[in-house]
Amino acid sequence: MKKLYIFPFVLAVILISFQSCSKQSPNVMAASRDNLLNVTISASIAANQTYMLTLDNSESVSISKQGSHFQVSQIETDSKNGLMMYKYIPALNYTGTDEVVLAKTTMMTTQSNSSGCNSNHTSSNENNSSNSTYSSPSYTTVKINISN
Repeated sequence: MKKLYIFPFVLAVILISFQSCSKQSPNVMAASRDNLLNVTISASIAANQTYMLTLDNSESVSISKQGSHFQVSQIETDSKNGLMMYKYIPALNYTGTDEVVLAKTTMMTTQSNSSGCNSNHTSSNENNSSNSTYSSPSYTTVKINISN
């Protein structure tokens, strides 16, 4: 009777062990790249005032969609602390809403091991691994409400 319970347990352990040493599909990394979050930031400022947003210096940021009612809308480096900033000043005396889309590109490197198992196994051929570098875009939408 005990052998009847031990057999499924041993079989499950063997299946899990073989599955952990299987090669990963290249689609695994592609799926995680597509799941990056797109963020929306809502901000409110008074007419003729400045809105500043601190950006991550490890990413390349550009303006993907420019606002419609601005005097200044640009990415710049803060001279005091060296941080990258998005700066927005609405058109003179403008009240209403404006929207800017910032595109952020992060460079990522993945490493694949052609041996199929990521444990501490060593091989005589150290050329079994390869690196892939790709850029991963994401977008931040800044919705600005300008009021008196």
